[in-house]
Amino acid sequence: MDKNTVGKSIGVWFIVFGVALLNGVVQGSFLRPRVGEHMAHVLSMLVLMIVVLMCSSILVNRVLKQYINRDLFIIGLLWVTLSVSFELLIGRYVLDLPWATMVHDYNLFAGRVWILVLTTEMIGPWFMASNKR
Repeated sequence: MDKNTVGKSIGVWFIVFGVALLNGVVQGSFLRPRVGEHMAHVLSMLVLMIVVLMCSSILVNRVLKQYINRDLFIIGLLWVTLSVSFELLIGRYVLDLPWATMVHDYNLFAGRVWILVLTTEMIGPWFMASNKR
């Protein structure tokens, strides 16, 4: 994978990141008061998964000219690494959240579906490219 592909992939991740920030604001100020904490979380994560798939489609169908399956999985891994790194670094060192609070969103058995967003990031580029082939 060349530097150009990496740069474009990171650029698309920043679009997802911006939407995720906006999504968090909508979740906190609009959804949570109306539907409760858990349903707001689930709806918000569903929106993020759709955004990731849309951005994955744009990346593989319009931005990248040539790629192989390995490149798509590397892009997915890059996106997951950026997302988790950002979340943990900002949560721990800027917002001063305890580790237990941050890890809570990874507990699928507690009804937290953040891990599904990360899974969508991981396989999204490959999945959307598979529709094209």
